[in-house]
Amino acid sequence: MDHGLSRFRHFFAMNKLSITTVMQCSFITIVGLPLLLAGLLSYQNYKTILIDQSTQRTLQTLRQVSVGIDREANQIINTAEHMYRDLDLLVAADRARSLAEGDDPDTVQTRLVRDMVQSYFHYTSDLISVIFFYRGGGSFSTNPEISYDERELRSSIWYNMSLAYEGKIQLFGVQSNYLPDVKDKYLNTAAVAIPEDMWGQTDVEVMYFIYRGTLFQHLFDSASRESGAFIILDTDSRVIAANRDFYIQSWPDQPPYLYRTSLSESGEYTANVDGSKSFITFFTAPETRFKVIHMIPYSVLTAPLKKVFLITFVIVASIMVLFLIVSWFFARTISKPIKDLVKEMINVRKGQLLSEFEPTGPMEVFLLGVRYKTMLREMDQLMKEKEEQERAKSMAELSALQSQINPHFLLNTLNAIKLMAAISNVPNIRDMTDALVRLLSSTFNRGGPLHRVKDEIEYLNKYFYIMSFRYGNYEVFWDIDSRIEDKYMLKLLIQPIVENAIVHGLQRKDGQGVLRVSGTLQDGQLLFVIEDNGVGMNPEEIGELLAPAKPYGFSGMGIHNVHQRIRLHYGESYGLEIFSREDEGTRVVVRLPQIDEIAGEEDRSP
Repeated sequence: MDHGLSRFRHFFAMNKLSITTVMQCSFITIVGLPLLLAGLLSYQNYKTILIDQSTQRTLQTLRQVSVGIDREANQIINTAEHMYRDLDLLVAADRARSLAEGDDPDTVQTRLVRDMVQSYFHYTSDLISVIFFYRGGGSFSTNPEISYDERELRSSIWYNMSLAYEGKIQLFGVQSNYLPDVKDKYLNTAAVAIPEDMWGQTDVEVMYFIYRGTLFQHLFDSASRESGAFIILDTDSRVIAANRDFYIQSWPDQPPYLYRTSLSESGEYTANVDGSKSFITFFTAPETRFKVIHMIPYSVLTAPLKKVFLITFVIVASIMVLFLIVSWFFARTISKPIKDLVKEMINVRKGQLLSEFEPTGPMEVFLLGVRYKTMLREMDQLMKEKEEQERAKSMAELSALQSQINPHFLLNTLNAIKLMAAISNVPNIRDMTDALVRLLSSTFNRGGPLHRVKDEIEYLNKYFYIMSFRYGNYEVFWDIDSRIEDKYMLKLLIQPIVENAIVHGLQRKDGQGVLRVSGTLQDGQLLFVIEDNGVGMNPEEIGELLAPAKPYGFSGMGIHNVHQRIRLHYGESYGLEIFSREDEGTRVVVRLPQIDEIAGEEDRSP
């Protein structure tokens, strides 16, 4: 949260916004945004309630429709079941077929069959015809006014399905009208194959029932108060009925957006119906297991929300405008005295340090003005004191500069001595002077704090050469990994450690002294180890060695200073480790990071 506020303040600071703008933005942030959020939440809650209420109302309607579906479908199934078990009807149909093949198809026997069939369908006027199909070919229709293609019907899906489910009534979905003498656009059909145990008593193979496409349409009358489309699917997901032609499909096809209705008994979901988002609610009839489906475009369902949204928008906008006006008034009251103070600051910048400015405005702004005038008086006094201090400091620096030794003069003098030694053929003096010149050059720290490892080794060799004249009773062994020679390190890190080993370890030892210096890469780090076989140290002496002390030695740096220098430059994970035992020797480990190159600068080591 603190980070967010910091970014908020940074935004205002970077864009140099006025107090009026800042206060208006603050009012919008503090009041407007929560108000807008509350409006959106209210709108969303109302939307959820509206959809829930619509869903519950629609589900209740679908339950009512499902009761009618069970009743209608069971009537059709029961009627068909009684008819195919009516042996008198089947025998009469056999006789009617044989008599109808004569010159007069409308015989007394034919009318008898029609009357027998009609007695079963006294409850409905939606039946168009019952067609009897016979084994071995031939058919008989109870409606002589219609014509049909027997071969086409026998090759249809429904016919073969009926034979596959012998003795079971099959309700088929809505089909496009295939009867040229019927004006209905769609037809509803059912069929049943005569069971095998009746084959010896009748030649009827399949009874085919043709209904008008409006068979179930009256069931939607109870749902007329609901807008949208209603669809009825059978257990095989075939469209049985719909209140809109657009949703009627020729079975066995099924609209893909209705697939989810087969996954549960009831529910609701949204789907893309022909490029438009729609809200779909469905319910399963308890007996027939038919699906009753209601579909309504999402835009129609949420149409009442437009008015709510408009009202919410007007209220929120009005309140925000009111707050903007109020914030402008308060900001004006505060900003004018501040602007006067800023004008005074501009005058001070021009050199008018003391003026006749008088603070005004609210208490906080007034106190700010008073404090500003006090600060100006103090600044005037401090500037006078600063001038005196600078004058004294300049005199002190001049005196210090005059007392300093010019390092170039010293180096030039040593080089002159080296030349004289060479002319006089005194190689020891010449070599020692040369070594001293190189060491002094590194001490003057030319070219930055870093140099290559190979340069550090070169300086150590020069130092050993000088020290051999004073402390000659020791040997030096080197073990430097060639991989680290071009790596970078701080200058003169190893020399104070070597000096300490020679002066305090090897000088006091009886017999031959040995000093080993090794360097290698280990886990991405530079690792130097300086070992001696000198007199060693006890733990107290090790502690004193790492404690702050006055600088000593050639470089002016003690062991503590080397350790601190490494840690300050590279971090707490680097530095020195000292291991020592009395009369056995000392081992110092120097741990440094691996530096392959110096970013942004060149190595300028002498």
